[in-house]
Amino acid sequence: MLTVSATKLRSNLFEYLDRLAAGEVIIIQRNNEEVGRIIPTQKSNWRAKMTVHSQLLVEPDELIKPIEDIWEEYL
Repeated sequence: MLTVSATKLRSNLFEYLDRLAAGEVIIIQRNNEEVGRIIPTQKSNWRAKMTVHSQLLVEPDELIKPIEDIWEEYL
């Protein structure tokens, strides 16, 4: 975490934006009191969080078998 005054933030804004992009948190102070925090946005990669993978529970040949004979059981 980096602590800066509001004046210093204003003067060096683009430098601090680069640090935010690198993942650093910036605390803003006015009169030596914290008035705010700037935190970097986190782009979530939802594909990396996937833990469930699709899986066939039947044989591929059974999957494409004609359906007419199956419906006879339900009539």
